[in-house]
Amino acid sequence: MFRSFSLFLVLLFLSLQQAAAHDAWLQQTDGGVIVAYGHGAKLDPYDPQNVKNAAAFDCKGGIVPVEIEKQKAGASITSKGTPAMVTVLFDGGYGVKTTDGWKKITKREAQGKFSIVEALKSRKYAKILLTPCETFSKPVGLFFEIVPEKDPFAVKPGEALPIRLLLEGKPIEGAVIKPGDKAPAESKEAIKTDKDGKASVVIAKPGPQLIIASYKAPLKDDPDADVLSLSTSLTFESK
Repeated sequence: MFRSFSLFLVLLFLSLQQAAAHDAWLQQTDGGVIVAYGHGAKLDPYDPQNVKNAAAFDCKGGIVPVEIEKQKAGASITSKGTPAMVTVLFDGGYGVKTTDGWKKITKREAQGKFSIVEALKSRKYAKILLTPCETFSKPVGLFFEIVPEKDPFAVKPGEALPIRLLLEGKPIEGAVIKPGDKAPAESKEAIKTDKDGKASVVIAKPGPQLIIASYKAPLKDDPDADVLSLSTSLTFESK
């Protein structure tokens, strides 16, 4: 049975170039898990068709069947079982930054109409941990994934949670960590992941926790975008 979740603390792991982007994460409710989308603590409506590839696992790593329920301005994930972890892909599609602002179009659609600054293909991955499990320290195969290296539920306020950041199963060096409940531009603190993709995040306060990581990589052989813009999130509750 899912328990209720309200956003309390946001820890943002962001590449400096991705500071203005929206992110996706999972929130627990009485009826299941909501796919949330927004920037910082501000939530925005979205096309529920963006939510894909939902999966859930029990504490032994077994698959728990889930369904994506799509509403008018969002989506939720429900299960008749008792999952310990839920994951999802939020497909952000294509977007182009122009001298006239952001446009929800492809690079080819923008050519000849706008002055292109950056053409992106966006993918956002999300993971929520619902109950303590030893398997949480193992990746579940998300293309871009935050993996805690110890039980997040055992980390007390004031203590640090060690994490690994993986892209296609390999560690990412130099991801920028911006902790706190302020917008990224307002945060003065910064930590970078090391060559093994590792970093430590201090849990400042008890309650629901959200960690979001972002990364950009060049795209090859895609006429509609030059950059793959990725984000991945991890949510859990600290006592």
